[in-house]
Amino acid sequence: EIKQYHSSALHWNLNELNTNLSEIIDQVKISYIKIESDTRVKLHNFLGLENFKEKISKDVSSFISFSREKAKQAQTREYVTIQPKESLSTLTKAKITITNYLGGQYFFTVDEISFVGNKINLIEGKHSKNALLPSINDIKDGLLKMILYSNLSNVTANGCEVTYEAVLSLTSSKLKGGISSASMKKDLIDFFEANHFTSSHIQLVERLIEEAKLNNFTVKIQFSK
Repeated sequence: EIKQYHSSALHWNLNELNTNLSEIIDQVKISYIKIESDTRVKLHNFLGLENFKEKISKDVSSFISFSREKAKQAQTREYVTIQPKESLSTLTKAKITITNYLGGQYFFTVDEISFVGNKINLIEGKHSKNALLPSINDIKDGLLKMILYSNLSNVTANGCEVTYEAVLSLTSSKLKGGISSASMKKDLIDFFEANHFTSSHIQLVERLIEEAKLNNFTVKIQFSK
């Protein structure tokens, strides 16, 4: 059904909200009751689900506003939190709001920003204290942010239009030195040797560099405490 759908994602979501979601919530409640009966474990009451259903049923636009406010609150919480898997060189975590062509808004935080003239670098950081590279899942999460940040248009900062670059910063306390997707081949080889990279490490880094060049973002891999 999704494959054959020709309208926008927004139209699909609104149609599902209006036609199917109320019934799905009722089915969820039935499943909750069955799970409680089968497991003899008391689950949370249905009040949250009922409130959710009521908000949608009354007015979709009000529900959109409610959801947007929740997203903004989550953005604010993330904005004031330093995660254990972040090792930041500056205290420049910033809020970023992406608006699509339909007016939908998505609220994120970027780990660091830096200005070079009229250009802003949007830096997503992933860190490891015990391994040479952050985990695969952390790297995948960083790449997802790069997909978003490398495809922006009409970027503004403090009300002024700026050019920008998306940067994936992978750091480790175990590393010596650093490289980037702009490094020369010899510098890459020296870095691999200095840090005793295995063939799987090298293959991963080379794939990341290839992705960065193909998709217009920068990868930096370097030491950080």
